[in-house]
Amino acid sequence: MKTIQLVHADYSILSFEGKLMSDADLIEGVTLLDNLSNWHVVLDLSKLAYVNSSGIAFFVKVLTRARMNQGDVVMLNVNEQLMKIFELTKINQVFQLVNTMSEVEAYFKK
Repeated sequence: MKTIQLVHADYSILSFEGKLMSDADLIEGVTLLDNLSNWHVVLDLSKLAYVNSSGIAFFVKVLTRARMNQGDVVMLNVNEQLMKIFELTKINQVFQLVNTMSEVEAYFKK
């Protein structure tokens, strides 16, 4: 699993690639989370193939930390496979899901 952080003036983008299935897969993501300064967070899932309960727990941790720091989280580009998992776990009812960067920008401007 590979995690990349891009910093935009209005939000931080955490981009995930591969699978999130264990604590070992999340080490890089946890490190990035610990170093965030902008808590308006975009989780770019366009290259994420699979996530299990460990990955979902990490996403909830990101959301919790963001809200504790007066921020929020959106999920960008959730593919069909992930959407099935998110619907089963009802995580799609907890996070704001968007498909474009313009939707991200509109969400954080409100």
